[in-house]
Amino acid sequence: MSSRATYNVPYDMNERDRRKKAFIRKRKRKRVLVVLSLFAIAIGLVAAIVVLLVNIIKKNYDERQIRETYVDYTGEYKDIWLVDNSLAGREKKEAFFEIEDEPQEENVVDSRTEKYKNIIPGSKGLVIVDAGHGGYDGGADGHGLQEKDVNLKISYLLKDELELRGYSVKLTRPDDEFVGLTQRASIANALDNPLCFVSIHQNSLDESEGSASGMESWTYDREGCEELGNAIVEAASQKTGARNRGTHFRKNLVVTSKTTMPAIIFECGYLTDAAEAEKLADENYCMLIVEGIVDGIDNFRESYYGR
Repeated sequence: MSSRATYNVPYDMNERDRRKKAFIRKRKRKRVLVVLSLFAIAIGLVAAIVVLLVNIIKKNYDERQIRETYVDYTGEYKDIWLVDNSLAGREKKEAFFEIEDEPQEENVVDSRTEKYKNIIPGSKGLVIVDAGHGGYDGGADGHGLQEKDVNLKISYLLKDELELRGYSVKLTRPDDEFVGLTQRASIANALDNPLCFVSIHQNSLDESEGSASGMESWTYDREGCEELGNAIVEAASQKTGARNRGTHFRKNLVVTSKTTMPAIIFECGYLTDAAEAEKLADENYCMLIVEGIVDGIDNFRESYYGR
């Protein structure tokens, strides 16, 4: 009977343990890499979501309308809307008035130009003219007029009149574009020693609240602001015959509270009043408003600055 020799190969336990440990280490490294990759992806997603949310919040903040209640000149409670606005890039006149060219006689001297011809340009100081609203923010409307258009037109007429009378002028919104309120204040504060800041607006009133007309100023309780508001409202109402609704104070109007020079918001009239809207559509009447505003600035400059 034959038999096979049996060989017992000793099993190397140390080798098995080494292989097992190496496999475990390799698997752990893979897991760590996967976790780190997932973590990096998660951080990127969170950052993207945060940026998106910030942009959405900022956009909503820029476009929101803030409704505030105040006591107006008559002592009645009214609601007004403050709409944020942003900076335009270039100067461009976009008149909403339909003006027919009138034939001009040759060699006719403009009496008003002749009156101010001896004034040195810019010698009276710098005035910042701010056309309220703009771009997607149309402001108030009534009887076929949009506030942003009326504001821009009056602002350009005001710019021309101020320059004619010896002032230099900076427009915060020279075009029909959206300009942020804080940006308007920043533009004004960055300028060298401006005389004053005048923001042009038009008023409105809900039909349910009755009717109203006239001019008024809104400002902040800071040195020179009330004097500027009173001077302009008084002069402009005298020039136009519009009702003088006075000067009022509010703390949360950005262009008056965040600026550092005497500053007002000037409401030229009510677009929701048919008679006043008809006047505001007439450039001759708007020129009366402008002449009144500049008369007021002249009076303010003389009484407040003594020059």
